[in-house]
Formats: sequence, C-alpha cells, structure tokens
Amino acid sequence: MEDRRISGAFPDALVPLLRRMGEDLAVARKARRLTQDDLASRMNVARKTVINMEKGDPRVSFGAYAVAGWIMGLEQNLLSAFDPGNDPVFQREARLAQPKRVRADTGNDFGDLDF
Repeated sequence: MEDRRISGAFPDALVPLLRRMGEDLAVARKARRLTQDDLASRMNVARKTVINMEKGDPRVSFGAYAVAGWIMGLEQNLLSAFDPGNDPVFQREARLAQPKRVRADTGNDFGDLDF
C-alpha cells in the first residue's frame, strides 16, 4: 500500500534514473570490496537501507546517497548534479543576460588613485 502512495506522487521518468543510480552505487561498493553490511555500518543505517538504495527506492533520502558517496570517496561527483555549468536553462539565461552593447573605454582611467 505504501508503494502505491509513493509511486503515485513520484514521476515515472525518474524511476529508471534512480535504478541506475542504485546500480552504480552497488558497482562502486563492490569495486571497493565492501559488503552491504560494511557500507551500512559505516553509514550508521540498517542494511535494508543500503539494499533499498541499490534498488533505487525513492523513499531513501538524498542524504543517504551523499553519505555513501562520501564514504567511498565519490562526494565530489555530487557537485555536478546541480552545477549551473551543466544546466542548459542557466546557460541560456546567462547568455541572454549578456549586454547587447559594450561601450568603448573613455580613457579616463585613473588607476588606483585614492581621493
């Protein structure tokens, strides 16, 4: 019953993305030769939470993924999630905010004079 309530409010387009993130988490964990119990213990969560993360369960908080990334030395990868450099809308808006004209320098450059 709880799954229906979550899935009703959760966008279908995000389900495969969360599953992929969970699969990537499992691959990273295994590459470091950590068991689910090891990772859960280091995260201070139940093993079931790690299992749910690896399944891509939308009920797991983003904070849990951040802690898992930190434990495995992947925390810098989290920065790119909302990086304006990767955001096409931000890039478009930044381009549109550029001035249409740039005035020529009048030559009144007084340098660092302090009056």
